[in-house]
Amino acid sequence: MSEQNKAVVRRLIEDHWNRKDAALVGEVFAETASIETPDGVLTGLEGASFLLQAYATAFPDFHIAIEDLIAEGDDVVARWTFVGTHDGPFLGVAASGKPVSVPNGIGIFRLTDGKVTAGHFAWNKYLVMQQIGALPISASDAAV
Repeated sequence: MSEQNKAVVRRLIEDHWNRKDAALVGEVFAETASIETPDGVLTGLEGASFLLQAYATAFPDFHIAIEDLIAEGDDVVARWTFVGTHDGPFLGVAASGKPVSVPNGIGIFRLTDGKVTAGHFAWNKYLVMQQIGALPISASDAAV
């Protein structure tokens, strides 16, 4: 089961997110999915679709590189690096044209019957906001 669940999460990241294939939302997410992100909690297929739409609008060329993919039972944990160019509005910030690179994003996925029923995602939203010019980069931040 763990390997099958890893395949679903890999498909979600590679095909749904990276290829921006919105039609796959119902194949990888359950209708009642709950998705917790640094931007808020999204629910159902509508919430999962909104997540893709929001990031594809703000960062049309975004790519998520899977760094680690670990599974046990019904849970899959992915660690990724997000890269893209800020070419659309993001959280009220107009497009800056600046590149972003955010390492160590984490997703904890719970799957039932081959679909994601819960996702708990974390990434450094502060770093994104700095890289698009919405927050200052201090000398101590630049050293990290």
